[in-house]
Amino acid sequence: MSAETETTAAAAAPAKPVIPHGKLILTAACLGLFMSFIEVTSAISTLRALQVDMNIAPADLSWVSSTYTLVVAACVLSGGALGERYGRRRVFVIGVVTLAVGSLVVATAGTFPQVLVGRAVSGIGGALVLPTSLAIITTTFFVDLPRMLRYITVWVSVSGIGLAVGPLLGGALLDAFAWQAVYLVNTPVAVVTVAVTLYAVSESKVPDRPLDLRGQFLSVLGLGTLVYGIATGGRAGYDDPVVLTSLVVAAVSLFALVRVERQVAVPMLDVRMMGSIRVSATLLVAASALFTFVGVVFLEVLFLQRVQNVSALSTGVRLLPAMVFFVLSTLVAQKVSGKIGPGRLLAAGSLIASVAAVLLIRQEPDSSYLVTAVGLALVGLGSGFVVAPSTAAAFAVVQPAQMGSASNAVTAFRQVGSVLATAVLGAVLAVRFVGALPRTLADNHVPPQIATAVVDVARSGSSGSGRPSPPGVTDAIASGFTAGIHTGLWVVAGVSFAAALLAAVFLARKTPSA
Repeated sequence: MSAETETTAAAAAPAKPVIPHGKLILTAACLGLFMSFIEVTSAISTLRALQVDMNIAPADLSWVSSTYTLVVAACVLSGGALGERYGRRRVFVIGVVTLAVGSLVVATAGTFPQVLVGRAVSGIGGALVLPTSLAIITTTFFVDLPRMLRYITVWVSVSGIGLAVGPLLGGALLDAFAWQAVYLVNTPVAVVTVAVTLYAVSESKVPDRPLDLRGQFLSVLGLGTLVYGIATGGRAGYDDPVVLTSLVVAAVSLFALVRVERQVAVPMLDVRMMGSIRVSATLLVAASALFTFVGVVFLEVLFLQRVQNVSALSTGVRLLPAMVFFVLSTLVAQKVSGKIGPGRLLAAGSLIASVAAVLLIRQEPDSSYLVTAVGLALVGLGSGFVVAPSTAAAFAVVQPAQMGSASNAVTAFRQVGSVLATAVLGAVLAVRFVGALPRTLADNHVPPQIATAVVDVARSGSSGSGRPSPPGVTDAIASGFTAGIHTGLWVVAGVSFAAALLAAVFLARKTPSA
């Protein structure tokens, strides 16, 4: 080819779109996402210190982490709709500030109810940040699709960093300061995030977009009562009238939400888009990936701290294999997906995560860290191979006009997956722990009258007398708790294996070109 021909061909090639402050825009979105995800696991590291400081009953302690995730799950769809109507940058900034304000409320709390109020405020902020941070990326870089997909991959990897850094950072601060310091982390991050956002991010909105108030109300009611019912049922029992009422309200509300969203002209959640089996399968697999990753991190923090009596800082260090391999796999997922196809990668990643959960079931109170490290590394690897490709796959199978709806749906499904992880697995753990206690107490030769008292305390969720445990009781409790962890890991393995089958059947096949 002559030099003249090469010059002509180069001139004819479409120019790459110039987007000012591209990396700063990505930085702002990722910082907001980091803030929202670090709230999930950093709070878990403070539970023991909070319990001692405020004399909180174990049954109530789970609400420190559950309140945040419950509010996020209930309001995340509304956050996306508000961003489209009033401005994605504006709602994102409001969400970042709200997250920080909620953390400050917790840090200055003198009572347990004030802690829960602060966690709920942070949850509102998280619900505003999660959908708008992704929407800022997709709306800004839609004109440069390869760049958009790369940035989505980076954005996804930050969620894993936030989840895994939470216990590490929380443990380090707990070792050096009091538990309040953990909740001050988001304040300086929020200042930087707001400054970068206001400088680099342009406003984008659809000012005439209807708010779909009926849909927002039903989503908040349905998702909120669903998570509340699942989480509370693990402690109070699923035959409890309040729990049953909550689950019935959730079922009715979510059914009504689907009906309403099918009828409105501009739905908050485009359920008609989910009529495509490939879209629905992609969303379910994406939800399962975060269910698995968050669920394993949640269970491992409890196992390391409650069973193996590892310090908060050491717990964070021991979780590093999950973070490292999650980040690495998300960064290479796009290249691997291009070679074997996204559907096959989703199936392979889900299968790896399922195998990892089964491996972690080998953990015992006196087992070495090697099993834990390998299992966590495989969970991070498998989850990373699913989360990033599934996010990009959802955008690839919808029309350009549905990008906003797809963004909201992906964020909602991923967040609901992470919320259900703590709710479902916390409930499974509680039920199995109480069920296993009589056997483990008998195995440790605890006298029947003492065993009955211990089981009654565990069943009621109270904190007990505070006196030293009689001989054998501590080991029995550790064994019972381990049984609950194992059952939770079986649930994780089952969910991941089901996702692998779903991806293999519906997503691994090549679709005919349009």
